[in-house]
Amino acid sequence: MNSLLPVLAVFSTVFFWGSSFPIMSFLLEKVDPLILATGRFSLAAFLSLLWCIFNYKKLSFKDSVRFFIAGFVGIFLYNVFLNYGQQDVSAGASSFIVNCNPLFTALIGFFLLKQKVKIIHWIGIAFCLLGVAIISIDQDGGLELGNGASLILIAAILTATYFHILKPLVSKYGALTSAAYTILYGTIPMLFWLPETFELIVVSNFDVKLAFLWLAVFPTAIGYLTWTYTVGHFGANKASLFLYLIPPVSIILDFIWYKNEPSLFTIVGGIIILISVSVTLFLQNKTKI
Repeated sequence: MNSLLPVLAVFSTVFFWGSSFPIMSFLLEKVDPLILATGRFSLAAFLSLLWCIFNYKKLSFKDSVRFFIAGFVGIFLYNVFLNYGQQDVSAGASSFIVNCNPLFTALIGFFLLKQKVKIIHWIGIAFCLLGVAIISIDQDGGLELGNGASLILIAAILTATYFHILKPLVSKYGALTSAAYTILYGTIPMLFWLPETFELIVVSNFDVKLAFLWLAVFPTAIGYLTWTYTVGHFGANKASLFLYLIPPVSIILDFIWYKNEPSLFTIVGGIIILISVSVTLFLQNKTKI
């Protein structure tokens, strides 16, 4: 069972996070991006607070600051850029662009942690950006700075940064505690929008309530837990390899749930991204870059 747990964790993450993109697109037609982020993380933050209270672990000041930075970067800022970006970009296209983050994970490791990166990564990033550019052709605003595709690309860089910030904390405190503190700290900046979010959810119809509930429980509370466990077990670079499965899951669910078909540009650009990421990471593991 212990050997199956990491596999179950990573594929649960893939399914839950893949489901988040079509649901977010559905909700962004009705609510503000910051309201969406607050509604998504409020329940998860409450559950995280309960965990931190009943499983109290004394944190050093240094680790508390690192948890706050991880939450601010990987929860708050990531969701701000992703949600605003997805207002102009389809669910499938968003999931493909975010899928660039494995290459940025390695790149950040090169610049900040002095990890060895060879030319294959630079080639992979170039092709990944080409795929993003193709996807952006039929998205509102294209790839101009400040428009949807560029904001989601920034979100991918933020989540890659978050992986590296979190990894030492998972090794020290475990997946559950690390996920709880990260979500808790990351939700603090969202408290400003909590009253408005609560009022909106109360008066919304059943479909909106169900969508918020799914986002809060599965991609957020459970998804961040399973992903934190995955990062702790495999490491940031190896764990990121599995994330290229998210876009196909997202596109399939978007079609099944909301009857949205991906455009040709999204499919072509997405295939380029998937190939660039998967081939680069495969060669990385093979040659032990």
